[in-house]
Amino acid sequence: MKIKFLFIFSISATLMLAGCGGAPSNKPAGNANASNAAAGNTNSAAKPAVPTKDELVAIEKKAWQDWAARKGEELEGYMASKFVNVGSNGATVRDDAMKSWTTHKCEMKDLAFSNEKVTPFGEGVAMLTFQAKWDMKCDGKAGPDTLNVSVLYANEGGKWKAMYYQETPAADAKGEYAPPSTPVDKEKELASLSAPDDEIVAAETKLWDSWKAQDRKGFEEYISAKFFANGRSGFMDREAYLKGAFDPPCKVESVSTGPMKAMEINKDLTMIIYRASQKGTCGTDKLPENVLSVSIYGKENGKPMAMYYMENPVK
Repeated sequence: MKIKFLFIFSISATLMLAGCGGAPSNKPAGNANASNAAAGNTNSAAKPAVPTKDELVAIEKKAWQDWAARKGEELEGYMASKFVNVGSNGATVRDDAMKSWTTHKCEMKDLAFSNEKVTPFGEGVAMLTFQAKWDMKCDGKAGPDTLNVSVLYANEGGKWKAMYYQETPAADAKGEYAPPSTPVDKEKELASLSAPDDEIVAAETKLWDSWKAQDRKGFEEYISAKFFANGRSGFMDREAYLKGAFDPPCKVESVSTGPMKAMEINKDLTMIIYRASQKGTCGTDKLPENVLSVSIYGKENGKPMAMYYMENPVK
């Protein structure tokens, strides 16, 4: 889907995992109160707080440096037990992402982050969005110099770890990705993940159909008031996203979505990942014909609602 003059990295959206007691004893009141207070402190400590921006940025910068140095052991500690990487080459789960991240032929210099933002997704889950500027070459070819990035973090064992990573070149980025060192087999892509439930598939399909028909009212029925997106134009809240998708109207000839795969973030959140095709224009820009989309869904009033969306063009 598309944003005014920019590729929209739209609907839904993606991101993941959950947080983490004492019984009173027959003691004098004073001791019992102290014991209960201690138990309360223990319970509070067991619930992961929302991570600070500085905390997640520090983890993320170290991971980029470990990626550049191909430090497999360090990257293992960065990834959560459930992890998916989404990029211009396709989508990969943890083991395949590790292979790609430790065998690449790239060199990185001058890394800098900006526009960092942390969005909580409930207990033990938060999304870090930011823009990254770097000097990167793969096989001597200069890669995109500015990227918009989303990383979903989950608290595992008291540590914040990445559950989902996705990047796309910013609208004004220079440079292109080199051919991947480990190509993704589209036929086996995300084969270990299951299909989402029918309600989520129906909601996501309805969003695409409503956007194609430029039916803003129908579209808004399936996106949460908390919805946000990230893509070539950077971070967008709900209103900015809607404006980009419908004002001025896009002219969409056709849309189609491929098989959707799901990864449960926690009992309340589900991420879906799939390939989509589209033809048309938004403003003076031609829509990218093939995209890889990620949406994160929660339930509101018993109905699946899109909370986040990001997409990037794929070859």
